[in-house]
Amino acid sequence: MAEKVKLERQAMCDRLAMEFQDGWIVNLGVGMPTLCSNYSDPSREIINHAENGVIGYGPLAKEGEEDRHLVNAGGQKVTPLPGMACVHHADSFMMIRGGMIDVTVMGAYEVAENGDFANWRIPS
Repeated sequence: MAEKVKLERQAMCDRLAMEFQDGWIVNLGVGMPTLCSNYSDPSREIINHAENGVIGYGPLAKEGEEDRHLVNAGGQKVTPLPGMACVHHADSFMMIRGGMIDVTVMGAYEVAENGDFANWRIPS
């Protein structure tokens, strides 16, 4: 039996970003999914969506490019793209509930052990 090779986070996000289709609105969940914004094909119009209301942002900001006001749902600083919008988080969730999101990349804490959506509560 062949030895299993551990996939690196960047490789998984790069592979996943290859699946994004031109014109898709892609909700990137907290954690590893946020890295997908770094690997989107620049020849495609991929609209990154964060639940905190940042829509149409680019890759994660590099050191020295940060704007403390532009963060994704995970609190990571992102780069602006032409046409980017910042909306109230209620409007961001309205986009999700209204079926305006083409695909969501969920993080590990958003999925339960059996594959269902997780419903975690942070202890008080």
